[in-house]
Amino acid sequence: MAAVAVIAFVPPARGLWLRFFDSLRIARPQRASVNVPSFTGPGANRQLEHIVGTMVAETATVTLDEPDQPAAGAAAAARLAGFAPRLPAGRRDAPKLTVVGAHEVTMTVSFSQLSTILAEAGVGSRGLPRSLDGAPVAIRTPRAVRAEYGSCPRPETPTLQSQLQGRPSPPPDFGDCVVLTEGPPTAVQAPPALDLRELVGIALELAGMSPAQSREFRGTLDWRALFGLSVPRFIRSYRTVDVGGAPGALLGTAFRRGPTWELVWTGGGMVYALVGYGSSSDALPLARSIGAGGAR
Repeated sequence: MAAVAVIAFVPPARGLWLRFFDSLRIARPQRASVNVPSFTGPGANRQLEHIVGTMVAETATVTLDEPDQPAAGAAAAARLAGFAPRLPAGRRDAPKLTVVGAHEVTMTVSFSQLSTILAEAGVGSRGLPRSLDGAPVAIRTPRAVRAEYGSCPRPETPTLQSQLQGRPSPPPDFGDCVVLTEGPPTAVQAPPALDLRELVGIALELAGMSPAQSREFRGTLDWRALFGLSVPRFIRSYRTVDVGGAPGALLGTAFRRGPTWELVWTGGGMVYALVGYGSSSDALPLARSIGAGGAR
């Protein structure tokens, strides 16, 4: 409640949040909203590209919206995704494989909206050229492979019968649930004058990171790799880690209904997001085992 009070009543945080939430109440995009299906599967939260897109433009058009496709095995997933997935040798159980469809969103820059967001964020917009107004921006998320291990949560829609029956049964234990999503980084076409790295930093803060965490996060991973990722709703801890020689970021969450940790890193031109519902001590050993046994 104290955190909510700070956001609600202390300027400039209040102004930034009010402006951001006001920007969410814009005209409906064509065909679908800017939000693209989550990169990290069950338990994932707000994608950075969604937040950045909302800051940049008032409306958006979804020009490509591929459906997700189940895959019977790694070979089938490779044929659908266009690359061979690398799976963790640290898990012996068979994963549920899904090829996440590619998506593309186009929009035009709103100078007034963007300059207001930058000003409210304390960055300033004096160097923002007027020529950006109406400039095209395209965000393309390529196909990815999602591998789910263990018993993972599924979205449930309340029914009248379930409500009449009273209190639902206790939820199952998701402690063995691990979700790995891997794919090429999001491709962004934008004017050079549009500082997307700076916008990603603001998006990370809106997603729940402190300014220091945001700077360190962007210093660990390139913003292009971060663009298609989702950030947990409640970040309890954050630290940089080494994943087989590649820099990574391990996030601990404080959301009781969601995953307890998320590990993000890049390697070989691919972006990896590993999400777990158990102990965060399992994250690094499992991540370092990816590729050890090859694609299965």
